[in-house]
Amino acid sequence: MDLEKMAASIRQQFPIYENAGLEILQADEVFKARVILGEKTQNHVHMMHAAFLFLGGEFLGGLVPMRHLKHPEKFQPVVRDLKIDFKAPALTSITAQAHFSQAQADEMNQQLEETGRFDFTLVAELTDEAGTLVAQTTANYALRNFSGK
Repeated sequence: MDLEKMAASIRQQFPIYENAGLEILQADEVFKARVILGEKTQNHVHMMHAAFLFLGGEFLGGLVPMRHLKHPEKFQPVVRDLKIDFKAPALTSITAQAHFSQAQADEMNQQLEETGRFDFTLVAELTDEAGTLVAQTTANYALRNFSGK
């Protein structure tokens, strides 16, 4: 899986990810994405805007199915809710990281085959370039056939 090619495609399709300078760093059982601190992502006091911290955590819930779905043409993820706990100011670019095991991926695909539905929760830690935890997200996702194909 070419992660840079995947990130480039996502940035092209969805301008918010281009504004974030989104990079996909890892997508196996550990999922990591980077959001760049810059003119388009900073707030009025030059730290990362809360919306881009939210984006970093939330994006991973879409990356999991991109990596593991057997039938990506049929099932799509949507976020059902997301809670974010801000821990420290993000004064640098951030990396969001979450875990989703192969066993969870197997269960996801089995449930989708059997019922056409799968819900999952993903906890992401967002750290700055020094490794300081700046935020933690807990998000609930639904996988369904939203496109009707």
